[in-house]
Amino acid sequence: MRPPIKQYQNVSIKELLSYSSNNPNRNRTLDSIEIVSDKSSQETSLDKFGLKGYSAFNLNPSGIMSLFACIQDTSTYSLSNKGARLQLIIELTTGLQEQTDTLKNTALGRKRRKIHDLIGASYNGTAFEEKDYLELFSGISLMRDIHFVLMKSIVQDNIENGEQQYDSALKGEVVFSSDPSTWKQENPIWVADYRGHWVAVPSDKQAADIHKILATWLSTIEQTGWVVQWPEADGTKTEIVEQLSVLPTWQITDKKLVKEVLAVRLGRANCIKLFTKWLQE
Repeated sequence: MRPPIKQYQNVSIKELLSYSSNNPNRNRTLDSIEIVSDKSSQETSLDKFGLKGYSAFNLNPSGIMSLFACIQDTSTYSLSNKGARLQLIIELTTGLQEQTDTLKNTALGRKRRKIHDLIGASYNGTAFEEKDYLELFSGISLMRDIHFVLMKSIVQDNIENGEQQYDSALKGEVVFSSDPSTWKQENPIWVADYRGHWVAVPSDKQAADIHKILATWLSTIEQTGWVVQWPEADGTKTEIVEQLSVLPTWQITDKKLVKEVLAVRLGRANCIKLFTKWLQE
């Protein structure tokens, strides 16, 4: 007999703090536990992803709120004990929930209530649906002017889904927090795990700025088994073909491809063009 399915309710941080103020044991504390990583730099190196000079900073606790607390001040976060990190996460969560009102007149205006709830759900450790991770990243990224390249490892997906077999030629997916063809160079770009388990940080003084290697890096990992979810360009098929036909990779037989395929191809070209432009600035 299966155990009953647990029901969760999203609660804002303000409500949690109100409840805690009535807790008779609120003044009792546990000794702080220092967080010490037992992984070597080689084990956390992102060389296998083509990000030379970068390492995966494993988040403890893991989760999207923890990730944003980390990138807000990586030095402070990395040196903090678990109690201090949790305090940073609480403060960040409260601020982000209040900030969701600023999404009202944006492309995510209709989702601002859901993003508000997802922020609380992330803090509470509530299980997410697959699409919820991207929606939360998209909402916070828009509010904080940050761009994300999110990596979904196929091995990790299969482990979490209880699957034992997978296509060894397919490494996983790369997803963007928003349409990268609209990204601004002055905004920070972070490479991170889709579910908030780690974030890429420079571990070598010679590590190149992500902005400068984005075009080459994304093109390279595509060739090694990663599926990059490029955005679809807008326009009619005729307009899209007209723009693609001037590119050196265009072949006359490509005209037979359906609009959706051509739109993604143009979306990719627009992104690579933008990222390449950053190399010259």
